[in-house]
Amino acid sequence: MNSILINHKAKADINISCFGEVLWDCFPDGKRVGGAPLNVCVRLNALGIKGSMISAVGDDQLGHELVSFIDERGVNRDCIAIDPVKSTSTVQVTLDKNGSASYDIVADTAWDNIALTEDIIGQVNRADVLVFGSLIGRNDVSLNTLTALVELASFSVFDVNLRAPHYQIDSVVNLMKKADFIKLNDDELYEIAKVMGSPFHSLEQNSNFVL
Repeated sequence: MNSILINHKAKADINISCFGEVLWDCFPDGKRVGGAPLNVCVRLNALGIKGSMISAVGDDQLGHELVSFIDERGVNRDCIAIDPVKSTSTVQVTLDKNGSASYDIVADTAWDNIALTEDIIGQVNRADVLVFGSLIGRNDVSLNTLTALVELASFSVFDVNLRAPHYQIDSVVNLMKKADFIKLNDDELYEIAKVMGSPFHSLEQNSNFVL
């Protein structure tokens, strides 16, 4: 694992690449831009830090609208591919009578099929940090690209977000072993520790077991 040493840099000189899903959350009353890596990237740019997004959208109206949104927020999209075959990602959000949401994340969309390119490799090589989540690993094409990029990254941050059935636990564990920093909640830690063979139940014991 690597150490991150960017505290000597001016904020405007820090370069962070975010790899993963860009999508539309479709609610009963309309759609909103979503995707955890994109949200991170937009927030970084709002704070004056260079955030670059690595993803893909379809060559469709939803994709064009997403690109416009990204441009308006100053996010570098040099490595957001326009897929001529696969569609832009959507998530159908349903609210029950108590306001609790359920999510139907449409499969095999543009960001599920991000191929490794020289441009993407160059962007990650220039970055101080690579940020990614677990959802992007549900398809082998993007998972293989991500696995290669994590090996290249100066420092990698893994934001675990387990959304059944959109993850392969073995792949999640493998990425955890490669990442330099991991963010996950108590339930995710317990599930992962259990798969790895942990006999423990406490947060502290499972943290020590996994790490």
